[in-house]
Amino acid sequence: MLVPYSTGLIYNPVSGATQSTQIIVTCLNDSLNAPVNVELEVFRWDSTQTVRIPIGHELFELTAQAGRTYVYPLINASFFEVQSDYFSATSTMINVYGVDSTGQIIQRVLQSEMSLIDRFTNIP
Repeated sequence: MLVPYSTGLIYNPVSGATQSTQIIVTCLNDSLNAPVNVELEVFRWDSTQTVRIPIGHELFELTAQAGRTYVYPLINASFFEVQSDYFSATSTMINVYGVDSTGQIIQRVLQSEMSLIDRFTNIP
């Protein structure tokens, strides 16, 4: 990839049956022989949509035919966003799931549904 991707703002009700309490990000390198370098930035937003709060930043290498999963808590998050990018292997998939307190998937954003962005958000 040449530019990162973003889920955009994902609405997360503050209560009720459709509230996600965690974000799960799955990364899979489906290449037969090439490693991949992956970068993730994860944010929560409050209800005003003016404050982007970083809750995760990962930079790691994923060997060929390997996967990795990250879990991030959503505390006081009216919205959330995941930004991702990978370098090297082209057979890489990054998917995002919002899950409730019992682990049921409430929302999902597959890599093919993410939007191209011109740069990662600067994290202070």
